Amino acid sequence: MISREAVQFTAATAFGAVVSAVAVGLFFSFRCPKPRRPQNDAVQHKSSRQSPFDPSKRKGYLSWDDYFMAIAFLSAERSKDPNRQVGACLVSENGIILGIGYNGFPRGCSDDKLPWSKKSKNGDPLETKYP
Repeated sequence: MISREAVQFTAATAFGAVVSAVAVGLFFSFRCPKPRRPQNDAVQHKSSRQSPFDPSKRKGYLSWDDYFMAIAFLSAERSKDPNRQVGACLVSENGIILGIGYNGFPRGCSDDKLPWSKKSKNGDPLETKYP
């Protein structure tokens, strides 16, 4: 009787594994990528690896605008403000980065000595970041 239960348990486990694999396969096959307009004749989906003997440049690379926006988003992650993180990337007309910044305290000022809250529990404006 124990061997029969072991066979049933093994069969149920195998069936569960097969059903899980099918479900995961269906999930990944029906995912729709977000539509994105390429600006540099790039392909919308990542293509298979390019041949190492192909002399042409890679397709699907970022446009300059997307590159500079990504730098601004990344610099915003440096902000310690709990309510708003803002990043900036200043670029010349020639595509040269002039500066990168984010909302934070000036150099040399400790950001631990002043409050970060938007509102005060006591109504005291000096306990907020907006005195």
